[in-house]
Amino acid sequence: MKMQGGHFLAYAEKFKIWLHRLGYASTTVSSYTRQLSTFLAWLVSHEIFSFDSIQQSDLEKYCESLHTRKNRLFGGALSSSYIQSHINVLGLLDQYLQLTGQGKILRGAIRVEQGLKKHRTLLSQQEIQQLYEATEDSVLGYRDRAILAIYYGCGLRSSEGERIKLNHIHYEKGLLEVLAGKNYQGRYVPLSAGVAKDLQAYQHYSRPYLGSKSQESLLLGLLGRPLKGSSMGKRIQKLVELAGIPKQISLHSLRHSIATHLLQQGMPLEQISRFLGHTSLDSTQFYTRLAEEMHA
Repeated sequence: MKMQGGHFLAYAEKFKIWLHRLGYASTTVSSYTRQLSTFLAWLVSHEIFSFDSIQQSDLEKYCESLHTRKNRLFGGALSSSYIQSHINVLGLLDQYLQLTGQGKILRGAIRVEQGLKKHRTLLSQQEIQQLYEATEDSVLGYRDRAILAIYYGCGLRSSEGERIKLNHIHYEKGLLEVLAGKNYQGRYVPLSAGVAKDLQAYQHYSRPYLGSKSQESLLLGLLGRPLKGSSMGKRIQKLVELAGIPKQISLHSLRHSIATHLLQQGMPLEQISRFLGHTSLDSTQFYTRLAEEMHA
């Protein structure tokens, strides 16, 4: 299949539709489609115009090119997880090609160079307290504390928090129900007294002014629509600035922070793994290193 110039957009669009049909989240589909376009552009720049002419050495060279690229926003090398995401797209592309009868491109494993580590920005327990102190007793302030409760207190992923509905909170049992996603399993997360208090305050003092009673989603925007992770991330970063903390923080930073704090407090790694919804301890192991770095 020739892929010169004008075929880029059309091919990326077919791949995008396929990902949607597989059930990937819209943000993931957009990210993977951009990464596919990066790969297709690299192929053309190296005068490779068909999938069947791709060699394993070409894929390795593409991987090497990712290692030598610079982060356009912050400088320095790209993180290993960012590079791995591009490599994962090659695997998805290989699956798509085989399912559509267009052959395959992978002839062996492609791995990210060892030693490339993503810098995880964490907040200390004192900085978390500063975030809470930066919130106000207002409609948005109560919502800010609810966001902190969901993403720090419960350690949820961005997409998991977006999908929380009112009936997923079981105050009488002290549990929050987290629905299963594409690549992870559902679970119940314990609600601490502080988390439950902040969620109840939001539901009583804030949420009635943001949406109608028929809206099932927990976290709402000013127009009464379900709040997106990107908007919640901006609210958290605003709190970081108000608290005078010189860090760039995302929702996932809150998840990393609570996991690290639990480890510092002596919670067993297996229990933290269940709390986070990891399918294996391998995904949780790196918090041991993060905890050590915070004490270094």
